[in-house]
Amino acid sequence: MVSRFFRSRKALATLLCISLITLGCQTAGQSAGLGAVLGAGAGAVIGHQSGHAGEGALIGAAVGGLAGWGIHKVRARQMANAQQTAQQQNYDPASGLKLSLTNGTKVTPVNVKPGANTTAVLEYAALGTGPNGIPVRESFQLKKDGKVVKELYDATSTRTDGTWQSPIEFTLPSQAPTGQYMVAQSVSANGQSAQRDVTFTVTNATARNENGDYIFTLASAN
Repeated sequence: MVSRFFRSRKALATLLCISLITLGCQTAGQSAGLGAVLGAGAGAVIGHQSGHAGEGALIGAAVGGLAGWGIHKVRARQMANAQQTAQQQNYDPASGLKLSLTNGTKVTPVNVKPGANTTAVLEYAALGTGPNGIPVRESFQLKKDGKVVKELYDATSTRTDGTWQSPIEFTLPSQAPTGQYMVAQSVSANGQSAQRDVTFTVTNATARNENGDYIFTLASAN
């Protein structure tokens, strides 16, 4: 019995190592489903050794679903230079640092099926950052029913004056519950912060137009 236990532990460790290596080579869309499959396989190993293969697979699939989140940070880009942004924001240099989110902050598509790709775009104006710029913290939190489901991204980058767009692509697990979700997007620097909550819906029913094409619209910010 002890020998079988250690063999199962060794097999599980080997499978998890392979899964981590494989996941590192996947795109955001591929990794979500792969994580669940690998998790189920790991659970099956545990279940087989204990005589409950089906039960073990269910436990492993749950773990794999969590590990199967596909999150990919897209490189930020400057959408407008310092002069253009100052004009758009009616900025007075005497006011010092100013951070504000723009209408480019969004989540698309507004209706998405479990396991599909979603993009959250954080767009903001930064003014009064000085000649060398300042560290700006960018944060994306996925929420459902008022609770944080996943920390999608939280990092600090140096930004100079201008309008910046910072997208992130993510994939919900294929078994994600349907309903309304919210991406809380925020920027902060030197004691200032700006946040906007943008909603989207996870659904198994997607609207189509008369030609049979899927209809996707951008989510509105609260």
